[in-house]
Amino acid sequence: MSSSVSVSVIIPSRNRPTLLRKAIQSVLEQSHRETEILVVNDGSDGPNLAAYQSLAAELKSRVLMLDLEATERGHGQSYAINRGVERAQGEFVTFLDDDDFWTDPEHLARASRALCAADSSIDLYYTNQAAYLGDEQVKGPLWLEELEHIVKTTHRPDGEGVYDVSVEDLMRCNGFQHLNTSVVRRTLYLDIGGMDENIRYECDWDFYLRCIDVARGIRYFPGMTSHHNAPDPSKTLNMSTVVTVLQKLLFRSYVMDKAVLFSKSPAIRKAATRNKGYTLKRITEKLVSDGNYELAAVYARESLSTGLSPKWLLYCGYLGLRALAQPRA
Repeated sequence: MSSSVSVSVIIPSRNRPTLLRKAIQSVLEQSHRETEILVVNDGSDGPNLAAYQSLAAELKSRVLMLDLEATERGHGQSYAINRGVERAQGEFVTFLDDDDFWTDPEHLARASRALCAADSSIDLYYTNQAAYLGDEQVKGPLWLEELEHIVKTTHRPDGEGVYDVSVEDLMRCNGFQHLNTSVVRRTLYLDIGGMDENIRYECDWDFYLRCIDVARGIRYFPGMTSHHNAPDPSKTLNMSTVVTVLQKLLFRSYVMDKAVLFSKSPAIRKAATRNKGYTLKRITEKLVSDGNYELAAVYARESLSTGLSPKWLLYCGYLGLRALAQPRA
């Protein structure tokens, strides 16, 4: 068995050269030597394009810059990452948002040791990250932070504090695994078709569910290894702020439908059904706040099929009456 694994780091980026530099620097500071860095420039334009070209020339011996054709809104994260993985040479691939950075220089080295210490059937390695809005840390749990308590009470770690976890363990958490702290066997990535390029939002949740559904083995380190800058709702510079609230919820509903329809794992299907219900409920609440009781009643009734409470059934009846009383446009 090899004593180390090669890792390709994929960084999709668009019009954020200054932030990108910090992200790249956090990868260059990793102690793991078998590391390849691929930046996928998703059609940056204007003065930003010149900055990307300058950065590529400066770091050409250490970073491969892939330039995608410019479009008005970019091709999106999923498309950009897929193009990067296609060019990657590493046995494993990992990812980093261009406005985030890794905080633990041992992150990839620890991942490599964890993957080598296990047998060759391990396909996924996960860790945690902290989110910040400006200088203030966002309270969680946001992703898989709950998993730390689960494994520490029921599992035995290896010498470095890394745990073997199951799909059932993961589905006990309310969140999902962020791409910044995911290490994925490249062959698994390709086998599942990579990221879904039809999804502009929640693409990482979709990818996470499809990965764990087919992975032969999953390892987890509960430490914090990444700094995530939470999207500022007042800005429109990333995938989390260029779509409306209803669009985000519809993307999430689509992701859960995919999981219910195609997942092999009963635990994933059960969790996806539950999350679909919560999503439909939020769509209903958003439509009510917009004063659209007719559509709100439609989505409220649809959510009943996912097993929401009797109280919600009464609320559906109320919305139906409000819809009947609402003047037609």
